Amino acid sequence: MQSILNGLRALPVRYLMSGILLLCVPAFLVNLGIAAFIGDEAIRAWVALEMDISGNYFATTMHGAPYINKPPLFNWLILVATKFWGGFDEMPSRLITVFFLAVFGWTIFRSVRRHFSPELAFLAAVTTLTSGRILFYDSMLGLIDTTFSWVMYLLFMTVYFFGRKEQWLRLFISSYLLMAAGFLLKGFPAMVFLGLTLAAALFFFNRLRLLFSWKHLAGMGVGASLLGLYLSAYAQYRPLEELIPNLLHESVKRTAVQRSPLESIAHLFTFPFESVYHFLPFSLLLLFWLNKNLWQRIRSNPFVYYNFIILAANLPVYWTSSQVVPRYLLMFIPLFNVIGLYLMEQEASERSWRFRSFYYLLGGILAISPVAVAATPFLADVHLWPMVRPLSIGLAVVLGVFAVLYFTDKQRFMWWFVAALLVVRIGFDLIVLPIRHHENDISTARRDAIDMAVKHRDRRWYVYADSETREPAMFYATARLGYIIERTNDTGIPNALYLVNLRQYPHFQGRCLDTLRTDYKTTTLGLFVRE
Repeated sequence: MQSILNGLRALPVRYLMSGILLLCVPAFLVNLGIAAFIGDEAIRAWVALEMDISGNYFATTMHGAPYINKPPLFNWLILVATKFWGGFDEMPSRLITVFFLAVFGWTIFRSVRRHFSPELAFLAAVTTLTSGRILFYDSMLGLIDTTFSWVMYLLFMTVYFFGRKEQWLRLFISSYLLMAAGFLLKGFPAMVFLGLTLAAALFFFNRLRLLFSWKHLAGMGVGASLLGLYLSAYAQYRPLEELIPNLLHESVKRTAVQRSPLESIAHLFTFPFESVYHFLPFSLLLLFWLNKNLWQRIRSNPFVYYNFIILAANLPVYWTSSQVVPRYLLMFIPLFNVIGLYLMEQEASERSWRFRSFYYLLGGILAISPVAVAATPFLADVHLWPMVRPLSIGLAVVLGVFAVLYFTDKQRFMWWFVAALLVVRIGFDLIVLPIRHHENDISTARRDAIDMAVKHRDRRWYVYADSETREPAMFYATARLGYIIERTNDTGIPNALYLVNLRQYPHFQGRCLDTLRTDYKTTTLGLFVRE
């Protein structure tokens, strides 16, 4: 064992980098498609499915009715990925997330590498990818936010690099191109990020007057042209008077504009603590901000100062919003981590109380991880899962080795901690995910929807009136039936079956052939035939 440890400690950094990258492959891909879609995932895939069925790629629908909450770019990506994959299921959407997460990491590395060592740049990338919320939640889901966050981070960095070279026309054109891509993903938030970033960056470069230059107008023209093309195409199907107000409402519904003053004030105090919790363990880099010389240290490096300025300009949008989902913050994580890692590197040689606290906090977490993983088979229901004992023992041994290396290879303690996090994620994929999704509500909804679609595909399905349905169940049913399940008030359609919300319409006249349980226990759909 000692020889193995000595060999690992002697590994050159480039091999350690390669080993961490290799661990990322199973960590982010194993059992990626095992869980059924949650609501927002199902919306993205369902809209793409109806887009494929209808041939309408701009005016998106759900149940054949207008869906105007998001622009269509992410649905286009799902559709392309699905064509390569060969069918509509969980994997195409989630592979998009994993792909753009990898691109996000590569962009962070390339951006930071221009100013710091390859080692710090690599750590900035992998600490973003292994932040708690990303590692154990967002990287597993086929949602817009990872892709959107990459586009916004690329916008931040593009503005910096062209600004540093004083290539102002390129700065404005590229930033408005990225804004247009972000708008097509998520709507008006991309414009907010662009406006705040340009103002903050031009303040940083002492070029605020360029906001009123012809070069800025040229960039605005490029962005407006791209968005104009999309809106013109959309207008061929539906009036813009419905789309624009709804996209705007989607952008402000969680902000202080739509919330009570009391909610907003409470959020001002809880937001920092919630953010630290969701992005543990590397949110603990906040310790290095607790320094009386913080401002001087940040100002001493232009790139670090720029990261701080962009964070300070954009983060208040969410800090002042009373209902913020953590995945909305992903583009800020590398900005925060770069500042934290830079400050940590300065304090490592000093062995300050901040550095020692950070080191021993992470070390304590890593030290107990082998014991926690080894105890997995003793948890309720887990012991029944095949291979759980050898898996847990093997993972515990690996984590034990990494814990020893953490405390003996102190110069590279962060590397061993990141590697351990990826091993924990692999264990999570192999043990926790199959158990969690074996018989939960959303898995039941998936199974019921598929079984019912196969069993009753000989008649055309409709949703009756305003019956509330659930997105996961409707996606799976539509995917199996191969046509859009439209809404109707007409109960006289020949050979038709009606999905009826039993809570809303308990006295619907007809014979119930089957019931569909959804991921909400309060929402059960009956499949009726009129006789």
